[in-house]
Amino acid sequence: MVGHAATRTGTAHALSLAIAMALALVGASAHAQDAPAEPQPELRAEAPLVEPSYATALIRDVLAAVNHGNWTGNYTVLRDIAAPEFALANDPTRLAGLFTPLREERLDLLQAMVVDPVILDSALSDTGQELRLTGFVPLQPRHVSFDLVLGLEGRRWLLLGISVGAFDPIDP
Repeated sequence: MVGHAATRTGTAHALSLAIAMALALVGASAHAQDAPAEPQPELRAEAPLVEPSYATALIRDVLAAVNHGNWTGNYTVLRDIAAPEFALANDPTRLAGLFTPLREERLDLLQAMVVDPVILDSALSDTGQELRLTGFVPLQPRHVSFDLVLGLEGRRWLLLGISVGAFDPIDP
């Protein structure tokens, strides 16, 4: 992620992340079934936890704005729904330049509205004010990778940084 906006591809990187996350999830799931449920103390009363369905909605919201920018060549809406820091660092012309490779590929991100993303990593900062979502949407003919950083302002998560790219599906 460069200067709060960039595009990226990386089949090998995506594969290693997918395998690591799948192994972590399998191990966590097996451990959860063996151990009796213990009450968990509330760590951050003021920090909202982001449930998977809401994380999916955030990803789709951002990808829809990128898709509209790709269709029109105008990234004003993406910039305007983002955090003020993002808007200051990225005028629409800069965003258009950064998303040129994705736009030239003519990848239709509308499919991402109905295909569930694979979230490889989601991390909430210690303060609960920043959320990072990393993963991909398994579209055809190309998968779409994403790395989003969102900041909590009031009760809304606003875009602080974004990396979106396309890569060929990985054969099992």
